[in-house]
Amino acid sequence: MADHILYATDKNYCELCAVSLYSLLSHLNGKAVIHIIESSLEERKDDLKRIADQFGCEIDFIPIEDISGRLVEAGIPPYRGGYSPYARFFISDYIEEGRVLYLDCDTLVKDDMSSVISFDLKGNPLGAVIDQSTSSVNVLIGHTKKDKYFNSGVLLFDARMCREQNVPEKFLEAVKTIDLSNTFLGADQEIMNVAFFNQITTLPVSANMMFTCRFFKPSAIYSVSSKNASNYYTEQEFAEANRKPCVIHFAGGAPYQPWREEGVYYMDEDADAWFELCEKLYPQGKYDLNKLRSIKENSSARRRFFSTAGRVPGLYCFLKGRYRNLKLVPKMIRSRK
Repeated sequence: MADHILYATDKNYCELCAVSLYSLLSHLNGKAVIHIIESSLEERKDDLKRIADQFGCEIDFIPIEDISGRLVEAGIPPYRGGYSPYARFFISDYIEEGRVLYLDCDTLVKDDMSSVISFDLKGNPLGAVIDQSTSSVNVLIGHTKKDKYFNSGVLLFDARMCREQNVPEKFLEAVKTIDLSNTFLGADQEIMNVAFFNQITTLPVSANMMFTCRFFKPSAIYSVSSKNASNYYTEQEFAEANRKPCVIHFAGGAPYQPWREEGVYYMDEDADAWFELCEKLYPQGKYDLNKLRSIKENSSARRRFFSTAGRVPGLYCFLKGRYRNLKLVPKMIRSRK
């Protein structure tokens, strides 16, 4: 049975999607079927077709209109101007059997993904990595601080289980319980955590390595997230993941993304790997890689951050965690009304 790979993109993010897809297929044993939920991709489809052909993979394009109609019908407003963030939860309408690995476009695969794709989901419809955010985010969706809250950037679906449990309908029902104007980390992520509460299997942290997990020691991560080894990951799991990360996720907006001139919070080795692959695929692309490399090497903001956070990580994370909790206060007040 073939493995299935899923992305959602449009022409503005095609280069990011191409870099992620190429890195994934470079670290995948065996062939896979690639599914792209696309919005106005137009001639940029050829970029992704060439990568699929290079690795001998089938590729299937799913117009976002095939899914957005159901969302409009259900009275769900677009999120950040479109419906792409929700589309992944409708994949069981297109795939009946097998595993489906979804990745955000702002990812870079650095190791063999076979163990992730074959991970035991223990009868649950999907697997995900616990999010690094403060546990106070749970309050917004009616959960306790001790409950696990998952990141939606890398997801592993069991297509058969998704069909049996009618995941699309479950997702639509969950939307009705969420105030989409009051989300903190993204409507799709918070809806997912409501829709599949206690039905998500925890994937290894190496499957979705964000900056905090790459740079800080576990003790500092526990501080900023108000979590501990019992409801997050152990120090050993963090150490193993950093020795051999599977997926780097440049999540968190522009400061965490090496292709943005505002980029500050990313690891040099991850950025270098991204630059190298982007240059290979798009030597004359939209990103000025020489300029971005220069920013990485010479940015005073980056130097100040790494110097300060490296010397006093505990203090940095303490302040960062309290700041994030303070930002949540207005939303938590509104959620209780």
